[in-house]
Amino acid sequence: MKETRNIRLDLSYDGTDFQGWQIQNSGRTVQGEIEKALKALHGVDVPLYGSGRTDSGVHASGQVANFHSHLSSIPEERYREAVNSHLPRDIRIMKSRVVPDKFHSRYDARVRVYKYYLLHSDAGMAHLRNYCYLTRDKFDIQQLNRLAAPIVGVHDFTTFAAARDENESKVRDIFSASFYPEGNFIVFKVTGNAFLWRMIRSLTGTIINLAVAGENEDKMKEILSSCDRSQAGPTAPARGLFLHRVLYESESDIY
Repeated sequence: MKETRNIRLDLSYDGTDFQGWQIQNSGRTVQGEIEKALKALHGVDVPLYGSGRTDSGVHASGQVANFHSHLSSIPEERYREAVNSHLPRDIRIMKSRVVPDKFHSRYDARVRVYKYYLLHSDAGMAHLRNYCYLTRDKFDIQQLNRLAAPIVGVHDFTTFAAARDENESKVRDIFSASFYPEGNFIVFKVTGNAFLWRMIRSLTGTIINLAVAGENEDKMKEILSSCDRSQAGPTAPARGLFLHRVLYESESDIY
């Protein structure tokens, strides 16, 4: 039996034309395209494990995945070029390296960082339509941050879980949640140990809805504690959301 190496990939993708990360019965997926590339390299099926599942239309600038390779001829840093040569242009491997055999990109992840991009535009910006939520509403960042503050900490996020979320526990630990300007955008940056299906988009849509209605943080606290999905606002579009970074035990806690 050939000796294998555990290879970590740091990657980015444009989620516009994907049905999400995870392989499905039909539709184009990020995991599916990378596993095709790995099969082209190895000559056999090679399972790929991702740090998390992004939904249809969601992007990533810092996804992490790993696989076990029996190839001894490729230096660890060259897997990047080798895999990229078999991938479509809307997926790019940015870095490849050997990690301990027991490393698992999903189960070993300690911090996940997401960013949601909002852009005020009366007419719309055609070239940005797939990468942010274009809105005619103008927001006060301080108000947005007051509305976001109640979600920090350990909470039951049932209110913000999609109806088909299969997680038995809806409790999650949110380390930080803040809005800030980045160029012409307003960015909602959320960090936590893990997230429920569509949770960030639901939180974003609810905060926007409350801001437009002129509500305060007490209303957000009430909605969160209700554990009632019907109390949440509309779910924000997938196109504004990016998986920004995933951190592991040995990595910096500055995110």
